[in-house]
Amino acid sequence: MKVLFNVTLCELEDKINRQILVDEDILLTDLCEYVIVSMDGKKIPIYELEYGKIIYWPYDIEESRYDKTLLELTLKSLNLKKGKSFCIRYNFDNFYYFDLSVDNFIEEDNGNKNVDFKVLSGKGYGIIDDKMCYYLVALFAEKRKDYDSYYLKSEKEYLQKRFDVNEVNDRIDDYKKSKEDMLLPKKYIFNVSLEGFNKEIKRKISVNSNITINRFCEKVVLSMNGDLSHPFDVKIGKEYLGEYYSDLELFYLNLKEKNKLKVIYDWGDNWQFNLTLSKITHGTSENEFEVLSGKGYGIIDDCGGVWTLGDIFSGENTDWGDYDINEFNLEKCNEDVQKIQDKRMKNF
Repeated sequence: MKVLFNVTLCELEDKINRQILVDEDILLTDLCEYVIVSMDGKKIPIYELEYGKIIYWPYDIEESRYDKTLLELTLKSLNLKKGKSFCIRYNFDNFYYFDLSVDNFIEEDNGNKNVDFKVLSGKGYGIIDDKMCYYLVALFAEKRKDYDSYYLKSEKEYLQKRFDVNEVNDRIDDYKKSKEDMLLPKKYIFNVSLEGFNKEIKRKISVNSNITINRFCEKVVLSMNGDLSHPFDVKIGKEYLGEYYSDLELFYLNLKEKNKLKVIYDWGDNWQFNLTLSKITHGTSENEFEVLSGKGYGIIDDCGGVWTLGDIFSGENTDWGDYDINEFNLEKCNEDVQKIQDKRMKNF
């Protein structure tokens, strides 16, 4: 059985919408992600599905009365009827809500037998990921033919884009292929350095792609001699990932060789660890995170940041004791990264 949905972007129902045909056996995680891609969303894992009073998350959680996981659930499990609807909330900081309403149920035939998800028609190119939904509402409300300096180049280009059903379906097919590759077990090799001490304090690490982002950050901090007594976050380009990514696996970032990340630890001392992905290999290791080599002692928690750290290593500041910047023990470092504290702070 196939389900025909009308999909609308709340606040802009008449401007941005899609009609989609979906197999009732499709996984709900796939359905949500394909809808997001059809609307030109880029932050694929950042969503939740709300149906009735229940909120479903796309990853494992401690289930409560109103919160459940989407994992392994299919569209059929929602027991939808004609006229019923549910909401996909996407990119929470920017308030994009997609309403999916059941238009009809269609018997399977030769024309749609192999369809799991297909956009049939639509209106509007999609969303602007790094802008709030209300910004998009205002942009459409202007109804200008000639754009003045109020609009940035990106907005001019956006307003000139048009919905193309073939382009949208090709985009979804491309995402399906990239997701297949993304889910394959991999091992990442990162070069890590402490900003301000790029040559003197660094590590080479091996990490499995299925480690959670939160755990990955914890182990990066531990490998650099941090004690996890402070909050941390991970940054890609200009964007902080924050709490929405913390429980997701690292592979969701769809990293490529030479991609760069930054783990920021302790907003007071502002330790910044620069990571460059140097190599990707297939398969995973028994140890989800391992330090392969290193140089330099690392950080000293609560000392005041890189400037004070430099004074400590040079001997100008003796308040913290005597430290040798060249001190590094690979075996001890790997022992430290295995000791995730039981009573650590709630990071992210």
